[in-house]
Amino acid sequence: MSAKRNEPRHSLLCLGAVLLLALSLLLGAGAAVGSADDPLVTRGWVDQYIASQLAPFEARLEKAASQMPEVPSIKLWIGRDYLLNGEEKVSLDSKPYLGETGRTMVPLRALGEAIGAEFNWDNSTKRVVYTKGDKEVVLWVGRAEVQVNGQKMTTDCAPELVSGRLMVPLRVITENLGFHLIWSNEQKMASLLYLGG
Repeated sequence: MSAKRNEPRHSLLCLGAVLLLALSLLLGAGAAVGSADDPLVTRGWVDQYIASQLAPFEARLEKAASQMPEVPSIKLWIGRDYLLNGEEKVSLDSKPYLGETGRTMVPLRALGEAIGAEFNWDNSTKRVVYTKGDKEVVLWVGRAEVQVNGQKMTTDCAPELVSGRLMVPLRVITENLGFHLIWSNEQKMASLLYLGG
């Protein structure tokens, strides 16, 4: 009978111990203010912790970025008489335009020089050969086909002679020489990034 009388007292002690444990957890149980164990962590501590965790990753990213070669970029616009080769403004002797098929047509010489390709023009066959690295792209005036490293493919746009200047389809040339082309319809601008290939 005495065991039953102690049961309420034992329950109260257990309840008190649980409350004391919960209170110590809420108050930090002696944890330093602003430490990781403090339940009321300050913004300053969070900022410092995040910075300490990100620092090794930032250092690795900076090291990787310094080891990466710079990616050449070229920008040109429909109707403008220049292009940007990196930060350098290069004059064009013919303005790029949209051809009948909606393709951007650009002057052969300016594009070849800007992308660092070598090109040869054969006036008797009206054929142009672009070469960059191990890629060779062949186009013919008035023929909607391209030959890339010896393999012929049809295209939806042929090179054109306009006022004595050879205008070539931008996408056909650049993508076959290892460039990535990004078109901004709003600005009527083509951005070329050389990714190799």
